[in-house]
Order: sequence, then structure tokens, then C-alpha cells
Amino acid sequence: MDDALCTDRGGQSCGTCRFWKRAAGDDPRGSWGQCRRMPPTVPEVGDDKLVHVGVWPHTDIADWCGEWNAP
Repeated sequence: MDDALCTDRGGQSCGTCRFWKRAAGDDPRGSWGQCRRMPPTVPEVGDDKLVHVGVWPHTDIADWCGEWNAP
């Protein structure tokens, strides 16, 4: 992980949070992943024939929020 991406919050960004998971199949240096802090949400779908799947927020390695937690 590039430390330069985490300078705005003193190293507290999605990429350094214990709840962040790098996207599957992504390049090990890739910058996208999922925030696993809370349970996935199920988007509202107006079609009963579609499969409903939970979704975690997709975030960039340099994104941040107020819920950061050390690994």
C-alpha cells in the first residue's frame, strides 16, 4: 500500500482500517475494496423476479470516515 495515499488523516484511511477488504481478484496494488464495518445493505428492487443480494460499500484505499479502527 502506498503510504502517500493515507497522509490526509494521519494514516487513518480505508486501506489501513481493520474493516476494509481489498476487492477480490484486484491487483495487490489496486485501490478499491469493500468496507465491512456494518452488515451489507439490500438495495430496493422493484422486480420480484430478481435475486436480492446484500452489498457492502465500495471504497477507495484513500477514502476515510469517522469509524476507522486499527487492524
